Amino acid sequence: MKVMRLPGLAFILLLQGCNISAPAPGPDFPTSEMADIVFYNGTVITMNEDYPEGQAIAIKGKKILGVGTSLQALATANRTTQLIDLKGKTIMPGIVDAHTHVFNDRDRFGLDLPGAQELLFKNGITSLGNLFCTEEFVAEMRAFEPLLKVKTSLFLTKTFPCGEIQDSWYHGYPATRTPGEVLRINGIKITADGGTCGGMAVSEEFIPGTTGLGDLWHTQDEINAMVLEADKAGYQVAIHAIGDRAIEQAQNAIAYALDGRPNVLRHRIEHNSAIRPDLIPRYSEFGIIPVIFGWKKICDFYPRSPFYEAADFPYRTLIDYDPDLPVAWHGDDPYRGPVNPFIELHSMVTRTEVSETGALCTPPSWLAAQTIPVQTALKLMTLNAAYSLFRDDETGSLQTGKYADLIVLSANPLTIDPQDIHGIEVQLTMANGEIVYRLP
Repeated sequence: MKVMRLPGLAFILLLQGCNISAPAPGPDFPTSEMADIVFYNGTVITMNEDYPEGQAIAIKGKKILGVGTSLQALATANRTTQLIDLKGKTIMPGIVDAHTHVFNDRDRFGLDLPGAQELLFKNGITSLGNLFCTEEFVAEMRAFEPLLKVKTSLFLTKTFPCGEIQDSWYHGYPATRTPGEVLRINGIKITADGGTCGGMAVSEEFIPGTTGLGDLWHTQDEINAMVLEADKAGYQVAIHAIGDRAIEQAQNAIAYALDGRPNVLRHRIEHNSAIRPDLIPRYSEFGIIPVIFGWKKICDFYPRSPFYEAADFPYRTLIDYDPDLPVAWHGDDPYRGPVNPFIELHSMVTRTEVSETGALCTPPSWLAAQTIPVQTALKLMTLNAAYSLFRDDETGSLQTGKYADLIVLSANPLTIDPQDIHGIEVQLTMANGEIVYRLP
């Protein structure tokens, strides 16, 4: 990428000489406003169905002025505009991680809060949901708020990982939905089954002879009451449910709280690893958002029982059943693989894994059938994840009026060989119109 500022004559000559092949002009491009920053001469993956790909993007302040051709974007430049020649590189929306622990478990990386934020930006993550929040952690994040640039949505802890039910302290921290706020309270987190502590709650042994039926921490009546209380108070509910027994219990609890109403608070189920076929239609029936894993361990893969070959990470089946269901991705770092969204994307679209020795580990045929198309997976990691955080009007796609949260990549994930996606590098990250990371 080349950065420059052009005086008037040179700028006009650039406009006249810009003869690179251009897509159709972008909609809603202003004719009078001037940009602070223009990226041009590249590929812009917008995640906007009405204009899926552009060539350039203009930024004014914290927001996107327009997406379109290089000529359109350069026409918004003046003597003070910073011009960045992409030289054919690709821009896409910043990654939205719907469920992570990078901030609250930063000690696992040996980092403080500023260091954790830097790690996120290095990996292209510009928005996130933090899914373990005690009162002490909320106080830490509020103290850090003047330096916080990652859009952060907090889910307050109602139950601990081993199922210990806490009092309703969260009522002292009302949920907020103010557009543009960097730090907000989204809702509460309930843990339905094991994972960090104990085992996931399943109907049959997941790996025959070794795993048992796991741990379901609450009765149906207990979890119903917790979800209903939060729903009545206006909080979004996120329920950790890995195994099929826990998923069914979580679906029942959300349905109980909604009592036939639409899911306007966007209640979610987290992880969703073992989804029995009979549970798949129920997400759409109740409008529940499934938040799913990306990366899956394939090297040293253990055989599943025949029962769970149809239930283990059946994400293509879930998406194909209802393409309009806003399935969202989450990294769940530091508990699942490295902090690297493009390793996650590679896993979703190939279900292969590159071993520590560089060998390619391949999945069994039943799991290979659950791979997701790249375009679909990118939506899970951007617009759908933003929807799951009530951020979809602010970020998740590159459109006029949204916040300028974007990343510049070393390769285009839509055109590169899918087996090479894991090697894509984030070369620049922008959050709220500010360049917050550059590859050294």
